[in-house]
Amino acid sequence: MADGTGRMVRPRVDDRSPEHGLGGTFSAPRTLVPALLAAIAYVDPGNFGVNISSGAEHGYALVWVVVFASCSAMVIQYLAAKLGMVTGLSLAEHSARRYPGIGRILLWTQAEIVVIMTDLAEIVGGAIALYLLFGMPLMWGAVAVTAFSLVVLYLKVHGRSHFESVVLVLLAVIIGSLLWQVLIADVDRVELLRSAVPGPLDSSAALLAVGIVGATVMPHALHFHSAASRARDDGTVEPSQDTRLRIGRRTVRSVVIAMTVAGAANISLVVFSAALPSEAGASIETAYAALGAEAGQIAATMLAVALLASGLASTLVGVQTGDVVMTGFGKRPIPALLRRTLAVVPALVILGFGVEPTLALVWSQVVLSFALPGTLIPLLLFTHDRRLMGAMANHRLTTVVAWVITAVIVGLVGFLLVSGA
Repeated sequence: MADGTGRMVRPRVDDRSPEHGLGGTFSAPRTLVPALLAAIAYVDPGNFGVNISSGAEHGYALVWVVVFASCSAMVIQYLAAKLGMVTGLSLAEHSARRYPGIGRILLWTQAEIVVIMTDLAEIVGGAIALYLLFGMPLMWGAVAVTAFSLVVLYLKVHGRSHFESVVLVLLAVIIGSLLWQVLIADVDRVELLRSAVPGPLDSSAALLAVGIVGATVMPHALHFHSAASRARDDGTVEPSQDTRLRIGRRTVRSVVIAMTVAGAANISLVVFSAALPSEAGASIETAYAALGAEAGQIAATMLAVALLASGLASTLVGVQTGDVVMTGFGKRPIPALLRRTLAVVPALVILGFGVEPTLALVWSQVVLSFALPGTLIPLLLFTHDRRLMGAMANHRLTTVVAWVITAVIVGLVGFLLVSGA
């Protein structure tokens, strides 16, 4: 961008400023708000589906997968936030510029599939919650959640959406409800600690493990976080290297806080579900009924409230992510309302054909796992590029850890294919 004298200057990076870029007015450290918003992707309805199923069917056996995925998320979300913060461009924008032609089309297609699968989880999860709380038929519940997202999008387009504040309140509802479930559950603390050590997986557990990874390390969260962390282009001079390094440290702390919050929620889902009968893992509805029988109707209602908050909050993040992907990859963006309407059609079709909702949630997360490498690899290449990132380019150790995480994720997906789960 040129200033008044014609000089080219880079966007200013401010480490503490109100967030206006996404439509809200929440004032907080600039690095923390985007991290907490991205954390919503890690506690969406897909997480409820796979974690409740894994806890009920396998006890604490898959807690180590949740721990691994949460720790991996800290590394990966930091890279996404750093990319946007340093360069002023989102992951989608970098991908479109670095890989033009067929590469852009393939990466764009993959990103749109991610958005569709995410929308599927959000809408189905919200519909299940409305059914549990009010007896609303699933199709009507899906329509209600879709209408909610369209209203939010309309308000956002017209600058009236307090995006961040609403999402953070919903996040607080989710975390509070799930932690309370753990407090009243009968938890075997010794066995829980042992479960943090990796163990063997049979074919059933392998499917859920891949689903957990897909539900926890969310590809669309990388697109969202890179965009949400972009510096504001206010025409001021480029910050010093010391300033960038200080903001980088703040970003690390913010991501660790946000991902720890999300990890605690995911572990909570597994832990309280482990106290339920194994048949409760068949669906969220059966888990709701079993929880009501075991711990009382208040506990079951709080689970449904957490699920509804999850569906609504992740819908808000999904709306923004769809905009980020389309703007980054598309040369001729589709109007926002039309794009959102098209994105939710698959979810409505699946419910219309009577597919079991929880099964749809689990498989949506498995598809997200398959899409992860196509999102992770470009991110690692960009953040390792010193010409692009300067002093904020990945340290050698960071690069090694990130590639190991990617290799493990690819290995889990490959094991699922080989095992025929």
